[in-house]
Amino acid sequence: MIGQSVSFPRMSSFRTQVAMITALLIAFIASVLCPPAQADEETTQVPKILELSSFLPAPIDVTQHLRWFVDRSHGLTFDDIANLPGDAFIKDKAIPSFGYSRDVIWYRLDMTVFDKLTTHPLVEFNPTYLNFIDVAIFADGTRKPIWQSHLGDHVPASQRPFAGTTHVTDLPSLEAGNYRMYIRVQSNSTSFIQVKFWPPTDLITSLTFRNVATNVFFGLIITLGLAYLTLGSIAHDRIVVLYGVWVISVGSVIAIVNGVVLSDIKPETPWLNDFLLGNINIISHATTAYLWLHIADVRKRHPLMFKICCGYVALILVFMGGATNNLYTIFGTYLVPSHSLFMALMCAYLLRLLIDDLRNLQLWAYLTFLVIPTGPAILLQLSHTGLIDITPLRLGLHQFTTLFHIVGMGVLMGFRLARMDRERISISLKAKETTTLVEEQRNLISMLSHEFRTPLAVIQRSAEMLMLRLRESNGDVQDRLQRIQLQAQKLARLVDIFLSKDGMDDQAFSLAREVVQLKPFMDEFVAHTSRDDAEILVTGNVPETLESYIDPTLIGLAITNLIETARRFAHGEPIQIKLHHQSQWLAEIAIPCSGPELDDEEIRLIGNALFRHDVETQSMRSALGLHISQRIVDAHGGSIKLRDHGMTGIELCLLLPCEESTVEKD
Repeated sequence: MIGQSVSFPRMSSFRTQVAMITALLIAFIASVLCPPAQADEETTQVPKILELSSFLPAPIDVTQHLRWFVDRSHGLTFDDIANLPGDAFIKDKAIPSFGYSRDVIWYRLDMTVFDKLTTHPLVEFNPTYLNFIDVAIFADGTRKPIWQSHLGDHVPASQRPFAGTTHVTDLPSLEAGNYRMYIRVQSNSTSFIQVKFWPPTDLITSLTFRNVATNVFFGLIITLGLAYLTLGSIAHDRIVVLYGVWVISVGSVIAIVNGVVLSDIKPETPWLNDFLLGNINIISHATTAYLWLHIADVRKRHPLMFKICCGYVALILVFMGGATNNLYTIFGTYLVPSHSLFMALMCAYLLRLLIDDLRNLQLWAYLTFLVIPTGPAILLQLSHTGLIDITPLRLGLHQFTTLFHIVGMGVLMGFRLARMDRERISISLKAKETTTLVEEQRNLISMLSHEFRTPLAVIQRSAEMLMLRLRESNGDVQDRLQRIQLQAQKLARLVDIFLSKDGMDDQAFSLAREVVQLKPFMDEFVAHTSRDDAEILVTGNVPETLESYIDPTLIGLAITNLIETARRFAHGEPIQIKLHHQSQWLAEIAIPCSGPELDDEEIRLIGNALFRHDVETQSMRSALGLHISQRIVDAHGGSIKLRDHGMTGIELCLLLPCEESTVEKD
């Protein structure tokens, strides 16, 4: 109870802080979604007619004076629009957004000029990615335009009224009177417009500042993205590489929207700006979704959902072929809102993970540098699709929060790369230690091989000399000496196989195969292996002509290791080996293993020693021999099986390829 009384208020305070932060986030989003009533009141007080004098002292945002009309037939001309009554055009309090649509949007601006314009005010149209912007001015009471201009990113650079990062034209010298300006807009991207009248010097100053800021921003973003790509490629980190792609794509989208292509490339190809902006925007959407999946660790937590979301990412990339046609309109109408929903769900999922693990600093960093900047991005996407009104705050906030996100994530990526570098150094040190250990192991094996070969050679030579000296002795002495010599030869062969440097480098055994009749081979093996205190019997009704192509020494070692495992539990009881012809091409040598000490745990350890590479410490007492047996049998094209017979014990079954010979041997 004391422990609870101390920790509960602390955790409660911590959860309270999380709740407060969440409430602030909701309040912030609500404030952006729902502009204050004062702003609406100010909007309603805007005069319906724009009033101009002979001199324009400062820039005028005329967007709030515009009224709009949707032409779904795409066939109306300026003459048709001029004949429409004034109430056919609708006035909005906010900037009207028509989403991703191929419809033609007409805007009307009523102007009153009190004195003849002594200067030519410049008119700026945004955004830059509108395909066609046709402008005409009609004098009040007339049906023919007195001035026209043709703009848009589908207009070749040589035909634009002014070169630069935005669409600019100059007004004619209007006499005093009433005028109507009609603006025809058509685009396969999001359709809305902002119009501003500028004094020439003010617009030049503004564009100069914007050009410098855009170029510096674009240069820094490209440099940062390339740095992520390079470092991620060196570190073999897919996340860092993808984040580099995302930084380059998002930075490029922002730069193109701010007119980098129009001012620097000056495209004569009508669709080039659309092609670059649309495809890079699609890439940024796809990489955003894929990065969210890895940041939220969806692949590990929800594998099925990860596969579904990967399909969603692939669907986004399909639209890359339609950046300059109506397919991009479909992308914006359906995929962009779904992308906003996807990001909102990922933010909610991260918040849930944070609530479950409040002391996770990484999740707090994601909340600060990822979740918070995602809010303005969602608002911008919803504004572009026409689901919510467009406001200057929603249009401009995203660029600043993106910069905040990139700076914050840059710090996190720096920590990630530093951690990976430390891990790389640690792995390098371990690899060096492993190399040293392997070299020491080689030296040890060379020493052991030498130490084994010397006494073996002495034993072999001694046996040969004794056989020569005791040539007249009885058969038992000769048999004993012959057995000693045979076993010494087998041991020398095992030393050659297991205690050589070549054996370490090459995992395959060097087999000395020969055709062996299995029944005589097993009879001879039992005769040499059986002892008075550990008798071995072999039974089985197999033909004498059943043969197998094996290395007798290694197969004998494999069977010996299996028998020694069975002897640990037999306690001196005879071990009865069963030899039978399992199928046409397979012979089985079954070794029973039973005893009071053979429980489920022992069976599990034997299985681990036979079939697993990462052997437990408890299995080490039998792991080496059984593992060697498994490798020997595998090298012969056979296998070892473990059959569990319940209360009666288990069987260790050695399966070898065989065939029945049709030639009788003497």
